[in-house]
Amino acid sequence: MNPHDFMTLHAAKTVEYLIAVSYLLLFFPFWRFVNSAPALQAVHAHAAQTASEVKDLFAVPGGRFFHPGHAWLRVDGPDLVTVGFDDFAGKLVGAASAIVLPPVGEAVAQGAPAWSLVADGRQVEMLSPVDGTVIAVNEHARRQPAIAHDQPYDAGWLLKVRSSRLAANLKQLLSGQAARHWMDDLTERLALEFAPGLGYVAQDGGEVVDGLARAIDPEAWDAVARRFFLTDRGGDHA
Repeated sequence: MNPHDFMTLHAAKTVEYLIAVSYLLLFFPFWRFVNSAPALQAVHAHAAQTASEVKDLFAVPGGRFFHPGHAWLRVDGPDLVTVGFDDFAGKLVGAASAIVLPPVGEAVAQGAPAWSLVADGRQVEMLSPVDGTVIAVNEHARRQPAIAHDQPYDAGWLLKVRSSRLAANLKQLLSGQAARHWMDDLTERLALEFAPGLGYVAQDGGEVVDGLARAIDPEAWDAVARRFFLTDRGGDHA
């Protein structure tokens, strides 16, 4: 065999080897995908079922505007609003031991921290849904935080704010069917993300477990809450 034939044969074998290796590299991921598909489908099916079970258990009343950080706003006048946290926030954190409210006269900004919930010695900030100046705080809810937890949209309101940018602020908020769809989508995303632990979500005839963040992560429930309240990185999330 002359050197030219040897090099040609060597090149051909090299090409065959590379083809074989490429086949294996492509085959194994495909094989893993095919075999894991039923398990993936099962997870999604379980998550969808769980989301269906807890859907509509988070109250979204009419006449309220909602910030994605789970604060609500009710328009009381041309430049006057009442503000609080929504039902999802209360059930996520559970019964708070204290609510830290800003003083009367303090300025708040849409998408910036305005008050905090305290539970188990940990403090979690929440974002204001509006720009303006605090003209009143709910001292009753401050003294008895359970009121805000049990009646978040009525007796459990937190602040009254006078705003000169109300029309612009409302454009950044959700209301009506849009708010309901937002809450339902949030429930479904929650079910998909935390599917392995969602056996703790619905108990006692379909009631959502109070303190949902603890069911998701008992050791870092406050980090879970900050993530949903959009205060995990700080700054404006409106």
